[in-house]
Amino acid sequence: MLKIEGLHTSYGAIHALAGVSLSVEAGAVTAVLGANGAGKTTLLRALSGLIRPMAGEVRFLGRRIDQLAGDRIARAGLILVPEGRQVFPDLSVIDNLRLGAYARGSDDATRRIEALLERFAALEARRHQRAGLLSGGEQQMLAIARGLMARPEVLMLDEPSLGLAPKLLEVLYDLLAELRGEGTTILLVDQMATLALSVADRAYVLQSGTIKHSGSAREVAGDPALMRAYLGDHGTAL
Repeated sequence: MLKIEGLHTSYGAIHALAGVSLSVEAGAVTAVLGANGAGKTTLLRALSGLIRPMAGEVRFLGRRIDQLAGDRIARAGLILVPEGRQVFPDLSVIDNLRLGAYARGSDDATRRIEALLERFAALEARRHQRAGLLSGGEQQMLAIARGLMARPEVLMLDEPSLGLAPKLLEVLYDLLAELRGEGTTILLVDQMATLALSVADRAYVLQSGTIKHSGSAREVAGDPALMRAYLGDHGTAL
């Protein structure tokens, strides 16, 4: 579905990604793990066209996309749920969902909205409420639902657990497990390594802009030294 080879990016003089290569298989959850500043968000921003890579290639469904604008990448079905939710606070829950369908278009948007509201029960009762008045957990669910409205070929999730209470983390990861069971292809970036590995098929460990380790989620989770070395406290969270 998605293949990255030798990706380099920078912010001015800061070399944020240095030769990152990874692949995302259809129907799998691929986790990218690492501490703050490892380059995880930069990777997703580069894949979604929000920043332009300096070098390397990104191929999505066999087509090179690393020089395309972000709107064209989204229309192709590579959909980012950004860090910090970034819902439209003055728009209702319904209107946020409608905007999710805009990039790729949908003749059945109303049906899809109702199906998602049924799945995200906390949003159903607040369908006409302004998104800015939702709790942090509800906004995160709205951001994911908005991403699903775009009918993603690959759904990229950037730090979905950020700021969530433990009970909401459980709800979030139950949802990701459901999506995986339904065959949704997901590229997941999260500091909560133990939770991410619980739903992932494959994992990459990123440090200072380079891939330090890759393998099955089971292999990574089963290596305490690796978890401590590159993930610190987050490697044993929960």
